[in-house]
Amino acid sequence: MRAQTATRDQLLKAIDRMGGASVLVVADLVLDEFEYGEIDRVSREAPVLILNHRRTDRLPGGGANAANNLAALDGRPVVVGRVGKDEAGDHLIALLQERGADTTRVWRETGYATPVKRRVLAGSAHSVMQQIVRIDRGGGPAVKADRSPLLPSVREAAVHVRGALISDYSLGMLHPGTIGPVLDAMRAAGRPLYVDSRSQLGLFKGAAAATPNLQEAEAALGDRVGDDLQKLARAGSLLRETIDAGTIVVTRGSQGMSVFCPDTDPVHLRVYGTDEVADVTGAGDTVIGVLTLAMLGGAGPVEAAMLANYAGGIVVTKRGTATVGRDELRHAVRSDPTLDLPARRA
Repeated sequence: MRAQTATRDQLLKAIDRMGGASVLVVADLVLDEFEYGEIDRVSREAPVLILNHRRTDRLPGGGANAANNLAALDGRPVVVGRVGKDEAGDHLIALLQERGADTTRVWRETGYATPVKRRVLAGSAHSVMQQIVRIDRGGGPAVKADRSPLLPSVREAAVHVRGALISDYSLGMLHPGTIGPVLDAMRAAGRPLYVDSRSQLGLFKGAAAATPNLQEAEAALGDRVGDDLQKLARAGSLLRETIDAGTIVVTRGSQGMSVFCPDTDPVHLRVYGTDEVADVTGAGDTVIGVLTLAMLGGAGPVEAAMLANYAGGIVVTKRGTATVGRDELRHAVRSDPTLDLPARRA
């Protein structure tokens, strides 16, 4: 059966319904740092550039960016995660609180350092800043299911939210010992689960929706797909059935997105905007945030994926770890000349 894409009016109404939903965010929390410098000269010490520092931005990253995106869309994120007993953790919690996130279930863990991803960007006064290096630090042991606040926090909060967003960056928060109990808690509360997992998608069985990128989908299936839409259609359907998910949305970079739902043909959405991107940092967090709020607001899977596709196209035109608001989504929907063109089907 052919899935139906949404009209402009349907998408605008879906955006209106996105605000106000409480969403549990179970996530690997990261602090993103962006250091900007103007190129001065080549060092005498080594063949490297000397930069004159211009500014440093610190933003919620990893799963904290997913929560930030929910807040930017007028959702109400309830964050469950850990930081270290360090300045980076304090700053990250403060950033989330400034954006309206509930951080009462974020704990400070002894022996754990808040993950920080530091990006150095360089350019001249008349050129675009470009990332030249990234330095990662922090992390620590995996969460112990029986010794951390994770599972009690999820069980307590599950009954007070509309659904849960999982943001798994493979930093030890979610693993085989914790994923099952988290899923059980959400099922017991009757709440849907929306999943973005870097390397463990196969463990999140029964999710309402999941958003692997093409490489993650290929890894989960152990097969290369590339640009072959027929092969992608087979792979996406198999992946959806394997993890018993309601919907799989495969993000494909400059090729757009592909949506796989039960009993319908896959829908392939064209990329929104330009395929020349400024920065892909955190784009997946934006996609899962929009998809989650749209579906919780009553949008169908394809309708929600269309909005997520707009959001992804917008956010990659911004520098740094960025978000998209509902007004930006409305503008994109109203001004898109391709909206009434049929989506591609395999």
